[in-house]
Amino acid sequence: MKVTNYIIPASKIRNVPGKNNTQLRLSVNCYEPYEKKNDSGDGINMVFAHATGFHKEIWEPVIKLLLDQKQLNIDKILALDYYNHGDSAILNEKILPDSLRWWDHGYDISQVIDYFKIKKPVVGVGHSIGGASMVMTELIKPGTFSCIVCVDPVLSPRFTIYPAFNLDSILKRRDIWPDRKVAKTSFLKHQMFQSWDPEVLDIHIKYGLRETSDGQITLKCPKLQEYYTFADNILVNPSHSAIEAFYRLHEIKCPILFLTGESSNMELEWGSLIKTRTQRGEWCEIFGCGHLVTMENPKQVAYAIEIFIFKHLVVLKDHPIIPNNPSRIDNYTDFVLPIPDESSKSSKSSKL
Repeated sequence: MKVTNYIIPASKIRNVPGKNNTQLRLSVNCYEPYEKKNDSGDGINMVFAHATGFHKEIWEPVIKLLLDQKQLNIDKILALDYYNHGDSAILNEKILPDSLRWWDHGYDISQVIDYFKIKKPVVGVGHSIGGASMVMTELIKPGTFSCIVCVDPVLSPRFTIYPAFNLDSILKRRDIWPDRKVAKTSFLKHQMFQSWDPEVLDIHIKYGLRETSDGQITLKCPKLQEYYTFADNILVNPSHSAIEAFYRLHEIKCPILFLTGESSNMELEWGSLIKTRTQRGEWCEIFGCGHLVTMENPKQVAYAIEIFIFKHLVVLKDHPIIPNNPSRIDNYTDFVLPIPDESSKSSKSSKL
């Protein structure tokens, strides 16, 4: 795949501007297939947003698998670093604000789509805060997306009361290593990273870290900014946080896939919530994964996204819209290629 990096202005419409009202910037990667199915101009475009503490490149294994599926006729895929994450955090290092609002990520995603003049069909894909941000983008500007894929999105009000989540632990976490090799060894001592796909971990070591002025290695996303990111959803008034988006899910008219790991914190009650809170919601669960399903099993994540897109933008694109009728995405597996390997046959859809 062809990869081109762009540096663009962040949205000027935002709740929290850069220090001294300085213009923030975004680092955006554009991924395109070397050979497009056709040049008719009606190809599918996609926008990807990462989870808190990570970066745009974490999606590359999924993106590559999707671009390989010629039947989807993908034109281009955009992936951004939030203004305080990844390469964007480096660009904005001296002007990063001391607080944030998740809704600003929605404004920035809308800015990315407008800047590149992306035309429909457009699919928004986001993990964790990224999933919430895609929902916010659609609420900010209805009709932005043809479909949305929320991978274990942080939307539920229950997230604010999880006893296992300790904000202070973020600030106590180690964030300096002598080199990338030592950093990787350190990461692998933690259970979270032990379950990652090896390719994704290598990508994180390559793109999620940066050199310091004294030659050591640190995280591109400053841990204080990660703290601010989580704090916005937990500590602020719900009317100003992602929780507002949860209570407004019923406003979204395009199909939404909620893709979750089997052992994540998304409760089983989400099945009924999706029925009652969304017009065209669907749910798919991947076995053997937790909240970081994108990092643990990118092949299955790509496969689920592929089925969902193929269903709505290829098979059913000329069919009348049937709201409030969630269905199992695996009804359409006969239309797509087999999953990448036998060992990955662990995905199931919820019985909605």
